[in-house]
Amino acid sequence: MILRKWLATLAGGRYDVLEQTPTDRLKYTATGGVLLTTAAVATVSAAFALQMAVRLPWWASLIAGVLWGVVILNLDRLLIIGMTRRAGWLRNIVGALPRVALAVLLGTVISTPLVLRIFQPEIDTELKALQNERNSKYATELEANPRYQVIPDLEKKLAETQSVADRSTDAAVAADEGVKAAETEVTRARGVYEKAQSEATCEIDGTCGTGVPGVAQAAEEKRRTRDIALDDYEKAKTRLDVAQSKARDGAAAASLSARGEAERLRTDVERRRADREADRALFNERLAKDEGLLSRIEALNSLADKRPRLGLAQFVLFLLFLSLEVLPVLAKLLQLGGPPTTYDQLIDRMEADAKRTAARNAAREQNVADNYAELQAEVEHDQAQRQYEAGLEANRLLVDQQSLIAQQAIRRWAEEARRQSDHELTEWFRSSGRPAPNPPPPAQADRTMPFDPITRPFRPQEG
Repeated sequence: MILRKWLATLAGGRYDVLEQTPTDRLKYTATGGVLLTTAAVATVSAAFALQMAVRLPWWASLIAGVLWGVVILNLDRLLIIGMTRRAGWLRNIVGALPRVALAVLLGTVISTPLVLRIFQPEIDTELKALQNERNSKYATELEANPRYQVIPDLEKKLAETQSVADRSTDAAVAADEGVKAAETEVTRARGVYEKAQSEATCEIDGTCGTGVPGVAQAAEEKRRTRDIALDDYEKAKTRLDVAQSKARDGAAAASLSARGEAERLRTDVERRRADREADRALFNERLAKDEGLLSRIEALNSLADKRPRLGLAQFVLFLLFLSLEVLPVLAKLLQLGGPPTTYDQLIDRMEADAKRTAARNAAREQNVADNYAELQAEVEHDQAQRQYEAGLEANRLLVDQQSLIAQQAIRRWAEEARRQSDHELTEWFRSSGRPAPNPPPPAQADRTMPFDPITRPFRPQEG
């Protein structure tokens, strides 16, 4: 009972109304079950996706998958609850199109990890093949790189330079062309000398030449020829020594230069080799980590191209999981396209009653507000009238008080002026030596004396 009520509420139905319509109650309960099933499928899909993409442990993937399932459940529930009945099929279809498009998008996102998980063994094999192909292609690209393409030439040049650097001095001297030419010349001069020496000896012995023993003219000529040949032989030996010395010095210099050049070439070759190996290792590292969703989708597409039946199976599974996501929205659309059910009629009646009640309450509140505004206006008018009358009375009292204060001030000022005038008159009579008359009574003095208390004090007239 509680589960059925919760499923109906999950599908957007009012259970208090559904209790009056058993058929609609079953529909809403089934719709809630479909929503819950879609959320469960989304949970499993998200868990598989996180394990394949970011290598999360199973418990973390499960927690994240549950959260994703809750999100999908709320979205699907929002899509269904937001679909309301409109007049005509066309309006219902147009109103449902955005929700169907969103449901298709969510279904695509949810179904893809599940399909990848089902075909995981085949995908792993194809992924290894694609990685080997990429590795071979990258190795070819490395060999074609101008920086690494010259390594064989540098290695050959290094071997030649190292052979020059490792060659001994005697071998370098023996291989020198100048030394070889000098040796040939020495050999030739020695042969000429030995031949001349033999002819001179046998001429003296009488065993050759003239056949007369002793040193005669012929023997002297043979001896001079021998001496010339000996001088040529000595000069040839001297030239050989010079050539050997030059060759020895040149070999030492060439060996030193070759050692420096060989060291430079060796450093260059080793650096290029290290860079090539570092690039290959970095690529292999990235390739080993390239087993996420995109790589698996690419491997699955490659398998579909190579094996059409597998591609068909993939498409069927994709449609299966996609239909689970789109089914609630389509079912709601079909329900809206049919005649109103008893539940719909009750809901429409309740909404109409609620609208009428709201309209009555709004009218009543507006009437109360208008009456309150009128009473408030009357109160404010009476308050303003009373404030006006109170202001007039206050002004009248203020004027009376100011008049009284002014009269009292004038009397005090007149009295003070009269006393001042009497004092001045007494002082005048005293200074003139005349007897001062008796002052008249105040009333008589006020009547007879030419005195203006406001403009000036009294001054007696002389003579």
